[in-house]
Amino acid sequence: MRTTTQINTSTIERKFPEWAKVDRVINDAKIYNMNIFDNIMTFNQDNLDGPAFDYFGRVITYGELPALREAYARGLKLAGVKEGDVVTLCMPVSVENLMMLFAVNLVKAISNNVNFLFLKNDFELYTKDKGSEVIVTLDAFLPYFVDHLSDSGVKKVIVMNLDDYLPEDKKGMFLDTSEMPEQMQEVFDIGQIMECLNNLDKIKGVEFIRLEDLKQAGEESDIPLDLGPTDLDRDISYFYTSGTTGRPKCVVYKEYSMNAYVEMHAGLDTQNYVGERNFQCIPLTHMTGERVCAIMPLVRGGTLVPRPIYNKYTFARDLSETQCNCVVATASFYLMSVRQGVLSPDALSCLRRPASGGEAVNVSAVRKIDKWLKDNGCEVRYSIGGGASEEGGATLVTYFMDEATKTNETGKPLDPYIRVKLLDDEGNIITDNEVPGNLHVTSPAAADRYLDNPEATAARWYFDENGTKWGITGDIAVRHADGSYTILGRGSDSCVDENGKRIFLFEIESSLDENDPISEWEISSFKNERGGYDIVGQIILDPDRAEPTPELVEYICRKYNLDAVKFYNEFEIGEITAKRDYILLTHDYNGYYAPCSKNHMMVINYSENGDTVKIRVRKDHKIEINEKKTKEDN
Repeated sequence: MRTTTQINTSTIERKFPEWAKVDRVINDAKIYNMNIFDNIMTFNQDNLDGPAFDYFGRVITYGELPALREAYARGLKLAGVKEGDVVTLCMPVSVENLMMLFAVNLVKAISNNVNFLFLKNDFELYTKDKGSEVIVTLDAFLPYFVDHLSDSGVKKVIVMNLDDYLPEDKKGMFLDTSEMPEQMQEVFDIGQIMECLNNLDKIKGVEFIRLEDLKQAGEESDIPLDLGPTDLDRDISYFYTSGTTGRPKCVVYKEYSMNAYVEMHAGLDTQNYVGERNFQCIPLTHMTGERVCAIMPLVRGGTLVPRPIYNKYTFARDLSETQCNCVVATASFYLMSVRQGVLSPDALSCLRRPASGGEAVNVSAVRKIDKWLKDNGCEVRYSIGGGASEEGGATLVTYFMDEATKTNETGKPLDPYIRVKLLDDEGNIITDNEVPGNLHVTSPAAADRYLDNPEATAARWYFDENGTKWGITGDIAVRHADGSYTILGRGSDSCVDENGKRIFLFEIESSLDENDPISEWEISSFKNERGGYDIVGQIILDPDRAEPTPELVEYICRKYNLDAVKFYNEFEIGEITAKRDYILLTHDYNGYYAPCSKNHMMVINYSENGDTVKIRVRKDHKIEINEKKTKEDN
């Protein structure tokens, strides 16, 4: 296998001359004003016969991508999509999702990337408020927001089916939902889907179009497309901040941001290869899913292996059966696989880059994941990426880190393009190593702004005296002597004690002793009746090593200076993302246990405003294990 070596730094040179003055080899024939798809193709001009997609055996080569993109783009134009329109993409990980991103870009529209649960819960915010009159979605997602379409301003709904790109012998495979997570079985209820599809004609003022028909119409059409230079300053996509930050904000990216992200990595030894197989399971509704898991593998000549059903229960088996070399998945996928045990001694022998990002993992859990990977034949350690999406998708990279350091959210800024600094709470720059501080970042791949939200934009970005735009990530990090940084956690993951000292809850989480029988835990803080905060542990025990007892409650509380603990069988996770639902945990107030006296415990119920109810019980009282909670229960 060979690495991709062609380099193009045109976007950075044009938009950010201060970053372009670096020692890089540049092609003689520079191509300015390219869109991201054309940029990808410049890296693959000698790889046109190579597979870009492998969708359950349906292979699409790099040479086939331009015609496919143009077919979708012409179909969109035939459907009335114009320059500047906002097209809402509400799709699973699929060939169609990525190609629609490229097609929307080609017709100079703006892609509005939304998880279908967002549409279900707040349809107007994600569509009408963005001026979006077109939605592209999966038929299984329709029942979750179809009732909101009337009088919404949406004029066209373009519907895909998971069978569309499947080989003939695989069509219908998603009708078997037996191995899907419970929430996904509900989504892919065939009766629910058919009932919805059969009643679409009752929705007035909305035209429904099959995506496969739209593509075919585009293939047969000669409607002109503008294949000329691209305006690098044009808005190209909307993404959304995590719901854990409060009401999600709409993040606006320009064309130059995506190109700069690609070009920042050009010429680096990223240890990726042409033909490398990349397991795709993170939805493209996240910047990690789009940039790290889709765009960069294509730039490097890799093969995308999309898996539209986000399934932590079959993750390890799917990874083994697809013989993938790289994967980025949530930490919960790996931890579920750890519980499932070893598939075979060489099940993951092909895996060269097992990674995740965006979800804190304590050191004890990382060690378990590392051991699981090794026991399944993977010779590379688990790597956790770091950095806020608004700063370009990845702030810290682990390409050049020593193997022994790849157990935390640790890495080095991508020199010379990403710059970071640490500030104390008074705004002074921290110059000493190993001192926690607030992480600020600047990058040519950063987002432009929050849409129609100047207050939030001003709070997130600022310009220094040299005119450099810096982003306030909200992360707490430390710098090490070798120039690497470790992101410790979110600054908001803290509380102030009665002495005015700031307590970082993630420090307690990371202090977990691997000898203690705790598989997973979260540390939260709740207001108490004294006007301060109780710090509590939310714990999943290792069932082979311990069960909840009054003695264990006392041991954990005293060892980690906790006020109370609560035990769970498992944590509630997102219905599609499979990421831990931190909002539920931070509002799960009832049923905590605390040591009280020699013969008694205290059962504590908290509340939003700090009121607490404490019940003194004997230590022989049975300690309950909380089943996972749903949003409806909460």
